[in-house]
Amino acid sequence: MRIKYLLNSLILFTAACMGQSLPDPPLASPLQSGAYLPGLIGPRDYSNPELSGIIALDYNMFFNADKFTDRNGNETNSIDLVPELGSIPLNIDLSGYINALAVAYVSPELPFLGNARYLGVLSYYYMTADVRVAYTQLAEGGTISGGASGFGDLLVAPLLLTWTLGERKWDITTGYLFSAPTGRYATGASDNIGLGYWSHIFQLFTYYYPLPEKATALFLGNTLELPSEIKDVSVKPGSRFALEYGISHYLHSRWEVFVQGSNIWQIGEDSGRDVYWDTSVKDRYSNIGGGVGFWPVPGKFYTNLKYMASYGERQHFNTSFWEIELLWIPWVKKEVQLPEE
Repeated sequence: MRIKYLLNSLILFTAACMGQSLPDPPLASPLQSGAYLPGLIGPRDYSNPELSGIIALDYNMFFNADKFTDRNGNETNSIDLVPELGSIPLNIDLSGYINALAVAYVSPELPFLGNARYLGVLSYYYMTADVRVAYTQLAEGGTISGGASGFGDLLVAPLLLTWTLGERKWDITTGYLFSAPTGRYATGASDNIGLGYWSHIFQLFTYYYPLPEKATALFLGNTLELPSEIKDVSVKPGSRFALEYGISHYLHSRWEVFVQGSNIWQIGEDSGRDVYWDTSVKDRYSNIGGGVGFWPVPGKFYTNLKYMASYGERQHFNTSFWEIELLWIPWVKKEVQLPEE
């Protein structure tokens, strides 16, 4: 999760304000994160759209984090991750906004692939964050504030395929994505937005529709991410696995309610000559939430509002967020069939 990278910036910024010398040469962050952000997508975003055309999606996330959970799952008010800096006592209030825009092309059914549809996706995000840190090393304590903003890394899905099977009872979507390090990144910098490495992502999403016309959807998504080495430093973040799940139900052809959750685990150890932290410690993160969706313009424009909160963190922020998703279908060859009972 990109939000986690901000903690390393807080450590460096707070240490500088306390008069401590920063590491030289700069060190990579011990808080590595993946490019794929589970919980961001809507509950049916990976289902077969049953159309051929262009789909634009805009995700607007408003997040907040005020606690950090250590490797043992305990909330802590001090950070001890960079040996040269020692323990940094601080209380964090972090809030911000992420806008992720995705544009997808959906092909007609391809008979030579069992009537699969091909999906090609480009996604780019902008992030801004405001930070207030209370620390206790001054005579009377103190508060510092700062922020960072900018465009992040580019996410590309060159190959996604989706099938509808079993008399429209099942959808299966699978394929490959990659993240390119286009966002601002420099090892040891306090204002990084990008991750600084290429990442390879493999996904399999399954949907089951127990009711006619796909009125109710149960979904399960699997994502495996394999990061490459960070530029300018010999550190390769460990691989990650995410599990997403939920249920969506249309009360009416235009109104949807849903519940969804996700879990993500670091399953591989960080590696490289410049790794200085305990690589046996692997982070994890889970969230749960729900929301409502609505088609203001049936078949053309959809929006939803949801709230998600995290739990069960290890070496991660305790995070909550509100999100507004906008979906627009500017061009289509076939009319959209909306689920209804």
